[in-house]
Amino acid sequence: MADNTTISTLAGRLSAAAEHTSTRLQGLDHQALQDQLIADDRKVFYELDAAHKSAAAQQVPQPEDKASASSATAATDFVNGKKTNPFAGLSREQLSTISHDESGTFTINERRAAATQAYREEEAWRQQVVSQAMQEYNSTGKMTKFFGSVLDHFNALPPLEQATYPENYASDLQDKIKLDFNYYNHSAGDAGPTPGSIADITNNNLFPAKLDLFELLGVKLKDWTSQGGS
Repeated sequence: MADNTTISTLAGRLSAAAEHTSTRLQGLDHQALQDQLIADDRKVFYELDAAHKSAAAQQVPQPEDKASASSATAATDFVNGKKTNPFAGLSREQLSTISHDESGTFTINERRAAATQAYREEEAWRQQVVSQAMQEYNSTGKMTKFFGSVLDHFNALPPLEQATYPENYASDLQDKIKLDFNYYNHSAGDAGPTPGSIADITNNNLFPAKLDLFELLGVKLKDWTSQGGS
């Protein structure tokens, strides 16, 4: 019975938070929405000094029923490193709803716990997809499947998370998928190596005495030596 009550309470809280957030962000263009979501995250990831932690711990959810109060306490314990994340297992949509709630339905520590869970899941996915991308490149020279995985992942994200990405993010990925570029050959599709490509240099033993891979790929790095770096 208690579990059903907790689930029911959470569902009601999520609904109230989602409605408030929808009203709060209504009418914002993409840039304004991005700015607001970034401001939300900065508030949630407050400095973990004694004063901020004390103030956050004193927040109570509205309304302060037993299930909500228990959730808030669990979130504070998590932030203080005493317990596991109470929101592990929730969907990304639910985590997003909690982390961006400004109505007072969820406390700041609940919001932080939700945002932290989403971040950890995102990092785990990124590590996996990057590993797959390296396997794809090493076997084909391409990153087409990688871009497809990134697009699928983006399309599955909650709208508020999608809004933190550039406005043309999906269309840019679609263009990359369509191009099917071979980074080893430096050519689109299944065309052969172009002059100066990694494949061309490798096949013809044209490596310079000192190969700068970043320069070869056209990636410019900051010149630390001009600023006193070593």
